[in-house]
Amino acid sequence: MLAHTGPDVLVTYERTGGFAGLDDRVTVDDSGTALVRDRKIMLRDDEMRGLRAALRRIVTTRSSPAGCQVADHFTYTLTYRGRRATRCRVPPDWRAAVERLDALLAR
Repeated sequence: MLAHTGPDVLVTYERTGGFAGLDDRVTVDDSGTALVRDRKIMLRDDEMRGLRAALRRIVTTRSSPAGCQVADHFTYTLTYRGRRATRCRVPPDWRAAVERLDALLAR
C-alpha cells in the first residue's frame, strides 16, 4: 500500500472538520497512484499533468489561523515540496490543486 509520506510522494492533502467532522486524506505519488481514504486510484496522464501544473502555481507556503474562528470550519493541509501548511480558508493559489484533490475524494 502506498504510504502517506516518503520520497516518491508528490503531494499529501488533508481536509478535516466541518459539521460532519470529516477526516479526509489524499496522497499522490510521482507515478500517478493516489491513495484516497486507503483506496488506490490511478490518475490518467492528463489528470497528473493538471495536478502538477496546479501545484506549481502554489506560492502560499505558510500556515494561517484566519477563518478558523468559525464554528464547523474546514481545515486544509497541503504537504508539497517538503513544506506543510494548514489553512482554514483556501488561498487563491491553492484553489486549483484543492479542487483536483477534492475531486479524487469524490470518486
